[in-house]
Amino acid sequence: MPRPSLQDLIRRRRQGAFVGRERELDLFARNLDGAPSDPTHRFLFHVHGVGGVGKSTLVREWERLAVGRGAVTAYVDDSVHSVPEVMAVVAEQFARQGWPLKALEKRLEVHRRRVHEALAASGADAGGGDGDGASVVSSVVVRAGLVGVGMVPGVGAFAPVVDGERLARGADRFAASLSARFRDQDDVRLVLDPLPALSPVLLAELGRVAEEVPWAALFFDTYENTAPFLDAWLRDLTTTDRYGQAPGNLVLTLAGRNRPDPVLWGDHPDLTARLALEPLTENETGRLLDARGIHDEDARRAVWEGSAGLPVLVTTLADHPGDTVLAGATAVDRFLGRDAPPGQREAALACALPRTLDEDVCAAATEEPGDPAALFATLTALPFVSGREGAPRYHDVVRAPMLHLRRTTAPARWRAAHLRLAALHERRYEELGGAGGRDEADPARLHARLEAAYHRLCAQPATALPELLAEGATAARLGAAPARRWARTLADAGRDNGDAATRGWGADCLAVLDEDDGPKGRARLAGLLVDRPGLGEPARAEALHARAALHREAGALAKALADYDRLDALRPGDWRTALERAVAHRQTGAYAAALAHLDEAESRLAADEAEPDTPSLARLTRERGETRRHLGQFEEAVTLLGQALDLAPGDPGTLVSRASAHLSLGRPELAVDDLDQALGGRPDHFWALLKRARAHDSLGDREAALADLARAGELAQDPAVVIGERAEIHRRAGEHALALAAFDEAIAADPGYLWAYGGRAMAHQALGDLPAAVADLHHALGEKPDYLWARLRLAEIHHEQGACETEFQEYDWAVVATGGRLARPYVLRAQARAAHGRHESALHDFEEALRIEPGDERVRELAEEWARAHVAADAGEDATPEPAAEAPDATSWRRSESSWGHGGTSAGW
Repeated sequence: MPRPSLQDLIRRRRQGAFVGRERELDLFARNLDGAPSDPTHRFLFHVHGVGGVGKSTLVREWERLAVGRGAVTAYVDDSVHSVPEVMAVVAEQFARQGWPLKALEKRLEVHRRRVHEALAASGADAGGGDGDGASVVSSVVVRAGLVGVGMVPGVGAFAPVVDGERLARGADRFAASLSARFRDQDDVRLVLDPLPALSPVLLAELGRVAEEVPWAALFFDTYENTAPFLDAWLRDLTTTDRYGQAPGNLVLTLAGRNRPDPVLWGDHPDLTARLALEPLTENETGRLLDARGIHDEDARRAVWEGSAGLPVLVTTLADHPGDTVLAGATAVDRFLGRDAPPGQREAALACALPRTLDEDVCAAATEEPGDPAALFATLTALPFVSGREGAPRYHDVVRAPMLHLRRTTAPARWRAAHLRLAALHERRYEELGGAGGRDEADPARLHARLEAAYHRLCAQPATALPELLAEGATAARLGAAPARRWARTLADAGRDNGDAATRGWGADCLAVLDEDDGPKGRARLAGLLVDRPGLGEPARAEALHARAALHREAGALAKALADYDRLDALRPGDWRTALERAVAHRQTGAYAAALAHLDEAESRLAADEAEPDTPSLARLTRERGETRRHLGQFEEAVTLLGQALDLAPGDPGTLVSRASAHLSLGRPELAVDDLDQALGGRPDHFWALLKRARAHDSLGDREAALADLARAGELAQDPAVVIGERAEIHRRAGEHALALAAFDEAIAADPGYLWAYGGRAMAHQALGDLPAAVADLHHALGEKPDYLWARLRLAEIHHEQGACETEFQEYDWAVVATGGRLARPYVLRAQARAAHGRHESALHDFEEALRIEPGDERVRELAEEWARAHVAADAGEDATPEPAAEAPDATSWRRSESSWGHGGTSAGW
């Protein structure tokens, strides 16, 4: 019989010392002893609890139980940073157990090779570009999920602060360059959106193995750190058909500090076991001490009082029995032992400073001569150092008192060690490409940049804090995960460096994101940077710019406009401020103001640059075209958007916008041409797919329309919108019952999806259920009182019922809700009033509409038409107007769905 290895002996000893958790062990064991078809079977175990409570130990015991029942297992912790990395870890561990996932390994290798080629090519292309450099690739890499969760070091320390429009432009160019580089569009999608390509292969391979074994068990530890990029994917992998069929004998375990996300996992209580892990009871602690041979009552009492039942502390303190004066000892003495050799004690204290360990980090932290490998091995053998198949780290409850001791008793050594560690990580960062690098897919590069920022903050908070705060605006604009990673670095440093300012900033930033990490929450985060002292004026202006953009994204347009006004005081004459303010006005429907601010932006740009650069001119021209399109001036929009494309050929966003104008003009074939070109350059353009589905449907090609919607659904960007578009196809085809069911499904997927309520109201109306239609419209208006389309549709229903006074009230509300800024409520109220012989008030409304939109020919034509009717009425002639050949009639305006109405896509295109 072969002699057991050292690792086997360690595992047996730890297993023999495992006590307590009988309920949890029994629950997991019984689950594996049954059959997947058993109604009591659970496919997901979610364990949560505070740090040190024993989650990782329990997971390891569960894994042992699974292996004992013939399961093939994989264990994943937070050493991974993306879903493809998770797949690679699973494949590696399955192969070690004799079950290689060869098809997945082959596909992952292709993915890695294509990513490397793409980033290398983008680096070469950027050499002669317009300066977008790292920002371009960073945007694409974040969008593609190549770094999983976290900030991209190519945009700073997250700095310099990057203009959001440049990010989007660069992303489009990068996607287009991939299409040119790779002949196979599957390779393009594999780089930009790897999950739809890799996930079905993973499921197929898991299914193949699962046919041969009783169970396949995947364990995800330290899940609080990986959930931002794993949670939605695991949900889709196991509870939907998006990627294929998962094997029925697959069991997942998620172990982390946080409770499961109720939005993602709340619909599956019958399939999920949720366990809140509590500290050991005093009885369980006593049993653990018995197993370790500690019977002295004073020592046992000291362990219990010093550990509070946290297993990590019970284990650590149990290794130092007999000390009857623990109450007066420092926490570090209790962790390391009073009799520890001075060299070991010093090394352990020094190596508490880094957040994660490796040989070079240990050497930099200690600055001790000798063998770094031996030092690293000694440290990682300590009971409070964890990390399996990843970067080892001290447990938080052990590391905190060590940091406190070193900082307060040896401040010079504290600063020197942190500076050495910062320099180490900065060298690594430079070796991996530095600020001008292109390989943002490398997790080591990301790690080096963040660790350098952390150590600088610990060593020199007074100078490092303003530098990191200045980068918060970029992190907020890049998305939830980058913002959290930035805030976590700040919070960790504030917790560890003893600096009240850093600690306050970190706590407050994380609190904001914990409450809401969507656009609204990140706007609040940028607001902290704007309103609190601590930033210089340039950084404050960038934070204000970020907040305005996030307010626009969140739909808080009045707040965005106020921020743009403040931004003008901080950066007078900046053309970008005028342009983005124009966009905000357009989003409110104030088109005259939008056009005026676009003129202002053009003047500022000309004053700022003698020869404005082509991308800036293209952006200005595109926004003019977009504004004309929203005004319903579709021919002018097509012309302007064509000019923008002359300046920026192939720009996907501009092509999608022009396609929308073509559709509104009844030219779906031209729309398809533009959308084909947009998708040729960027196959993952979600809104282009939705718009092309609409165009194909207009051409009678439902099969192509549904294929585009299916592809959009695979992108998983906004499932409710895809369902809503499918509902619209049914509604426009007169299939109102099917439309109603699909709108119900869209609303179930996103109860806040107000556009779907509007669509469902139209389906109800077509089916003759006016009370249900009115109820849906009232619901939408209750959530968004200035939802103009819903208000006007409600007025239309009253018009059709002959309830003119109620119809007038709705138009009055529309005027009030939009602050008198929009022409359309006045026009429609004028038509309604004129239809009932109220010509004086009708003409007053037309005058107001022309005051608001003096350049809108539709308004002018209708006003002239009804003016002629008024004159005829006064003269005693037939008051029925003879409409001009080109003038839109009242019905077309009331039912219009292409400019202000329910038409376009649900994205507002």
